[in-house]
Amino acid sequence: MSASLLSGFRAYLRRNLAAGLLTSPFQASARAWVLLPAYAAVALAIGLGSGLLRWEPMLTAWAPVMLLALLVFPSLLEEGLFRGLLIPRQIRESGLFWTGLAIAGSTVLYVLWHPLTALMTETQERRLFLAPAFLAIVTLLGITCGHNYAVSKSLWGPILIHWMTVVVWVFLFGGHNTVLDGLGLTGNR
Repeated sequence: MSASLLSGFRAYLRRNLAAGLLTSPFQASARAWVLLPAYAAVALAIGLGSGLLRWEPMLTAWAPVMLLALLVFPSLLEEGLFRGLLIPRQIRESGLFWTGLAIAGSTVLYVLWHPLTALMTETQERRLFLAPAFLAIVTLLGITCGHNYAVSKSLWGPILIHWMTVVVWVFLFGGHNTVLDGLGLTGNR
């Protein structure tokens, strides 16, 4: 890799990842959060209607560890990759078309990441990550997080949206059966 290419990549990381992590999501206009209520309502409707989500609250002494683990992965790492790296932080300056294209491209790769991961592993997530209802919710999450990042220029908005989605799923709707059982934290394995 040439020195100038490496230097350019480092500068891109500073402009996107570093700057995105140093920017508060709450300094942005309310437009950054406008998709969140619709996402939550539609995701719940899809999840409950398909049986993907089922009311199954989890009480565990491991909750603090699980909350931190879920913040790091998938939330921080996936949002850093799929929003922070794939969507230029200043994309809105390029206009609505390019903003929409960046969000769509990021979302397509984000959605494909899940079944590709499932197909490369022999885990119980395989069936989940190939389920149409799950992929529909992941698509909506990708669009919502991409929009929030494009408007707020902060990675913390998408990280919080992603984290809250996973926390609600794991602690209220049975997601622990497929996400954390392998770690032995839920007692379901």
